[in-house]
Amino acid sequence: MRHYLLIIFFLLRLPTGFAGQSHGGDPVRYTRKDYVEKWKMVALQKMFDHGIPASITLAQGILESGNGNSTLAREANNHFGIKCHGWNGPGYYMDDDAKNECFRVYDTPEQSFEDHSQFLMKKRYANLFKLKITDYKGWAKGLKKAGYATNPQYANKLIQIIEELELYKLDRITYKEYLAMGGKKKESNLVVSSPAKKENVKKAREDKAEELTFVKGRKISVSDNNIKYIIAEENDSYEKIAANLNLGRWQILKYNDLDKNSKIKAGEIIYIQPKRGKAAKNSPAYHVIKPGESYRDISQKYGIKLKKLLKRNGIEPGTYPRPGEKVKLK
Repeated sequence: MRHYLLIIFFLLRLPTGFAGQSHGGDPVRYTRKDYVEKWKMVALQKMFDHGIPASITLAQGILESGNGNSTLAREANNHFGIKCHGWNGPGYYMDDDAKNECFRVYDTPEQSFEDHSQFLMKKRYANLFKLKITDYKGWAKGLKKAGYATNPQYANKLIQIIEELELYKLDRITYKEYLAMGGKKKESNLVVSSPAKKENVKKAREDKAEELTFVKGRKISVSDNNIKYIIAEENDSYEKIAANLNLGRWQILKYNDLDKNSKIKAGEIIYIQPKRGKAAKNSPAYHVIKPGESYRDISQKYGIKLKKLLKRNGIEPGTYPRPGEKVKLK
């Protein structure tokens, strides 16, 4: 009887979560390749949900959690070393930069991955989302520049991991390929009750646009003027873009100073939120008109409403710009 009680006692003490237990009683040590195999689909899901390269997510997880072998990853399901600042959940206390610091505790490792994505969507990291999803070097250096880590070699370490494991290949996977691999489909449809007034529908759709970062394989970026936009692709139409982002066609036209007969061009900026009344603080005060450039081209470039741009410069609608003319932006 005592023998069976001892077995039960040791079984109850086995750790839960990502790591297992070896036959000798010591925790299994996972390699970098093990980690990638275990969490690559979760990293891909975050890439299509939030626009964060899967290579960056995995490299950070590998670096921060020691391939999932760290005490924090094993006992708190925290793979990214995120501390308790602004956290109302349970905490795990251990020495880090200071003694007895508080780290977030998650029910599952997947929650840690989602919290990491939400962490990177803060304003201080906004410039990262202007980069291509395949620019892992830009992301790694941008994270360091934005103050994600204090280690001066942090960016180089991420790049080394990504190249050693060829994680950059994951960033090239299309949304269709991801779904074929068994990935989870993103729920991006907005439900609005039929009696809703037009203004309520508009507000609900704009609120939804605020939440989007990567939908149906289409990257949503943020301009210097803090406006979300997409880049038009071949064979795109305003109807297609509106349907993809669950917006009204009239919104796409209005936000981009277009009429119903306007044609779309591949590579064109298409705003999915209203433009501003003036250019961003870090933009130049003036823009010099180039040959073939229209006032609308300028309004799109700097994210300024066309009417506001014309009014600021005392220009009548329909006036044709002159090359060399200086246009005031703010």
